[in-house]
Amino acid sequence: MLQLLVEKLNQLLSARGMITDIVLRSDRSLLEDEEMREVMISFAGTFEEEQPVATIHLFLLEDEKSCEVEVEIAYPYELAAEQIQALWAQARSRVAECSLSEKRRYIEPGKLAETSVQVDYHFVVQTPQSAAEEADLNETLERFAADLGELVKLG
Repeated sequence: MLQLLVEKLNQLLSARGMITDIVLRSDRSLLEDEEMREVMISFAGTFEEEQPVATIHLFLLEDEKSCEVEVEIAYPYELAAEQIQALWAQARSRVAECSLSEKRRYIEPGKLAETSVQVDYHFVVQTPQSAAEEADLNETLERFAADLGELVKLG
């Protein structure tokens, strides 16, 4: 399932920006006999500095027939409060169930070192068992790629 998603997303996202990195992670628990597999795909609209970058996490679920797709889009520049609200409104017009978080890092009291805003959302897809299910999966991934292509251009 992970390989199928990576192949489809590579094709769909390449038309809307650029994939800058793909990482496969595998973690095995020392206490329990379980393994977690994840693919992380970094995606950006352009190669420019200080631009929004999306990290797509693909988590294979226990049944190995479904996968959770989680995306985090980081806007790595300082935005005023009204710009943040406008960003969130624009993001929600594309993906209604997204959330927004702000991060501020201080190196000492009152001295701001870094600020960023992040929009994230997730959904689950199933391994297609028929042509109709494959068409549904393709439609879902096409909509996801189109939304993500627009979200990395906001800000």
